[in-house]
Amino acid sequence: MTQPLVYKFGGASIKDAKAIQRIAQLLKNHWANNLLIVVSAAGKTTDKLEHLISLSFDNKDFDAPLFELLDYHLDLCKGLFEEGHPIFARVENHFAQLRRSLENSAIKENQAFFYDQIIGYGELISTRIFQEYLCLKGCPCLWQDARELVSTDSRAKMARVDWALTMQHCRKILIPMLDTFPVVTQGFIGRDLQGNTTTLGREGSDFTAAIMGVSLGASAVTIWKDVAGILNGDPDIFPDAVKFEYLDFEEAAEMTYYGASVIHPKTIKPLSKHGISLHVKSFLNPSLAGTIIGAFGQAPRIPITIIKHKLSLIELRIRDLSMLGGFHFDYIYDVAEKLNADIQLIQGAAAHINIVIDALPVDEEQIIKAFRDVFRVSIKNNLRLVTVKNPTSVEMDHYRKMETELVLEQKSPDLIQWLFQKEQ
Repeated sequence: MTQPLVYKFGGASIKDAKAIQRIAQLLKNHWANNLLIVVSAAGKTTDKLEHLISLSFDNKDFDAPLFELLDYHLDLCKGLFEEGHPIFARVENHFAQLRRSLENSAIKENQAFFYDQIIGYGELISTRIFQEYLCLKGCPCLWQDARELVSTDSRAKMARVDWALTMQHCRKILIPMLDTFPVVTQGFIGRDLQGNTTTLGREGSDFTAAIMGVSLGASAVTIWKDVAGILNGDPDIFPDAVKFEYLDFEEAAEMTYYGASVIHPKTIKPLSKHGISLHVKSFLNPSLAGTIIGAFGQAPRIPITIIKHKLSLIELRIRDLSMLGGFHFDYIYDVAEKLNADIQLIQGAAAHINIVIDALPVDEEQIIKAFRDVFRVSIKNNLRLVTVKNPTSVEMDHYRKMETELVLEQKSPDLIQWLFQKEQ
């Protein structure tokens, strides 16, 4: 078999019937037996499933939003298939299973575990619809449950991949399929050794594409977005933002680490290790070159601005001054991992440490309880973190104007970060 290609499409690319028709035409122009297609949940389905999970866990009525989500998917099908097509019954069957899962008190004991058992329905349903439509339009392909491919540990909401087992599953299952037809599968989900559904982290479908690309020895992985490629800043803030034609793995990895949302943070590392290039292209304008991420070495020092919203600052002050010292960082990272908190920035002095994390994964009392043996704790929420790599006077002048909102600043020779009080 020739080297496989891996394509990944996000929720925005299949948000409605017109969008699915556009992607089907794009694929028809790139059709080959060695093509693996990784697909996310349609539109805002994952957000709506999170709402259903919250309602169900709190024992509140979820009928109205569940039927609304069902109607959305049935309307999607009505725009693609004739009445009576088997896909309608299949979608309704998935929703019947979803309802039973939402009502299953046995899996509600742990909210994070419950989340993982429910949230993947979006991908399972969207890929069924997508695969059926491709077949209808003369692009015969196979559907594959990603949980049979991606093996993980049992860590809820952020499972770790068992690479050895996953590679074994992908090669054993996918290679014979790809010899005959392209394959459609899901992003974001996997399975632990106990047979429970696991997830790879929010927006984890990019990571799934990388996992399968590495497991199959793909020639390249392409992520299709609604943007022309990777820009060095938000064009709404910086009208002269430029697109990277090429980007080195290291530079791209740093961008994702600091919060660039165009690629999931875990996507770059496995591709870099195995020398598989990552292409970011526009499904709206597929003829455009996009951005290629690969082993290009030192790139020009172009300013890169990354903005993350809805962050929290945890301020920690030592209770016992006899405990001054830097040994606390290991302790802090251990606590953060137990809380499933993703640290974005950490700034330390002898008697106090500041931690910036994504929006609090638990309530404030649990945060305070986790740290109070060693620290006095205070928390500020709804903050905005601006990170600029290779800053110039343009970026410095732009953000100095917001000095009254500044909560925290951190500098190094090629990086500056500002934490602001107010959201824009």
